[in-house]
Amino acid sequence: MAEEMQDTEQQGQVDNEAAKSETDWHAKYEAMREEMRKQEKRAKENAAAASELEQLKESQATEQEKAVKRAEKAEAELNELKAKAERAEVVARVADKQGIPAEAVAMLNGADADELAEQVERLLKLLPAYPTRTDDGGGKAEAKKSAAQLFADAVSKQR
Repeated sequence: MAEEMQDTEQQGQVDNEAAKSETDWHAKYEAMREEMRKQEKRAKENAAAASELEQLKESQATEQEKAVKRAEKAEAELNELKAKAERAEVVARVADKQGIPAEAVAMLNGADADELAEQVERLLKLLPAYPTRTDDGGGKAEAKKSAAQLFADAVSKQR
């Protein structure tokens, strides 16, 4: 009987320790949640303050600073437009040289005329030159078309 009493006491101590550890974890969880809420509140306050500071800086910027920003933006846009125009010119040259539509060459990613020409040549090698069927079911087959012509026909059909 004394042994049963000791077992019961030990079981009670184990249960009590388990309850304490569970309470500790719950308390830690609640403390972390509260800290997280405080940090979120501070972050929102800091974001609002940063926004106000940026607005204040913009309002205090001199006319010269504003003009410089506008000029920099315009220069960046100009450079972008020049690059697009130069690419369009290179694409047109390669397309004329290879005899395929410029739209097809524009889809390629070559950085300059040489890379574009190389890509077009590789693409044309991949396209086989099969005879095309006519409306009469192939009775009067046309002569074989070149790979460039087949490619040009395929691109023009997609329009």
